[in-house]
Amino acid sequence: MAINRQGSFDNYMVTANYLSTRNTALHYPAKTLGKFGNAEVYGMVIDIPMNPVLLCTMSVYANGASNLHFNNGAEYTGAAVRHQTVIQPARLLIANAPRLLSEAQPAKALPLPMGRQHYVHFLTKKGIFKRAIDPYTIRQDSENAQTIYLLYQQLLQALRSAQLKDQAAGTK
Repeated sequence: MAINRQGSFDNYMVTANYLSTRNTALHYPAKTLGKFGNAEVYGMVIDIPMNPVLLCTMSVYANGASNLHFNNGAEYTGAAVRHQTVIQPARLLIANAPRLLSEAQPAKALPLPMGRQHYVHFLTKKGIFKRAIDPYTIRQDSENAQTIYLLYQQLLQALRSAQLKDQAAGTK
């Protein structure tokens, strides 16, 4: 069942499961990642508007785990367990995350994005930091933002390729 959020600025209908999963991803504890949880940035949660009614939230962690969750309740999880090709771009994204962390602000609130902006959340032991990226003006943004944008686009491609392989194999 979809939930209509409060404001007229919000176009996304979301399921309760999506909101719960997103919240869990945003508050994922570093200690559950073992040695990978010692990184300056141990995880990222990126809200990516796909079109005016579809929102994708990608969660990625320093151990290479990456998941996709959609506002309509659909999800794609566990790809790193089945496909080694997902782990490298995930780890590369997290390894480069500190480059953009210096441009991020502490996240006092964690709303869903409005319009075309992507919200990049950095999970650190000092809390959650947030930086917006506009894909339409990314060429005018900082070099660090461009790098992180490119890296999470590559991870999305790896996840999509893994998803197609899973579908072809009849799994997940």
